[in-house]
Amino acid sequence: MSKKKKNNRYIALDFEKMDTIPVSVCSVGLAVYENGELIDTFYSYICPPTKNENWYCCNTHGIHYDDVKDSPTFPEVWEKIDKIIGDSPVICHNFGTERSCIKACNEYYGTDYQYNFICTLAMSRDYLSFLPSKGLDFVCNSLNYYMGTHHNALDDAKACGEVFFRIKKKFNLNENDERRYTRSFE
Repeated sequence: MSKKKKNNRYIALDFEKMDTIPVSVCSVGLAVYENGELIDTFYSYICPPTKNENWYCCNTHGIHYDDVKDSPTFPEVWEKIDKIIGDSPVICHNFGTERSCIKACNEYYGTDYQYNFICTLAMSRDYLSFLPSKGLDFVCNSLNYYMGTHHNALDDAKACGEVFFRIKKKFNLNENDERRYTRSFE
């Protein structure tokens, strides 16, 4: 069962992973938006279920198993996050990645978290097609948003939210346009 939007509230989300497998999330960032304004944030390390480190992943975000080994597990962190998300849609840049992490963690830990997602990568492909890359950093630059530290889950989550609202404003998008980029959990 998927959740629907309530009160013009959106949650932007980003994960970083320790390995290439989706269950290996090691950090999460959330940015809470109401009426297009950032009102709250949440960031946490997450202890993944294995100690496996992929060199490329760890080199990209700088997080290693020793940094997160004493951190809460996905179910411990996600219980708080699910309350923050509530019925709000979740904004992600390439929703498939974040969705696959939640699905893998649901399967591994026996949880059943499901959300509706809004994909800013799909929006970028349609409205910023002139860009040579639709990576979050390129998209932010084209929209004059300084995103902070790329591959920091919180900075990336805030950047996803900003991309969503800046594209909506720049191209005068309405709720019908927004629905074109909304994806269910399945």
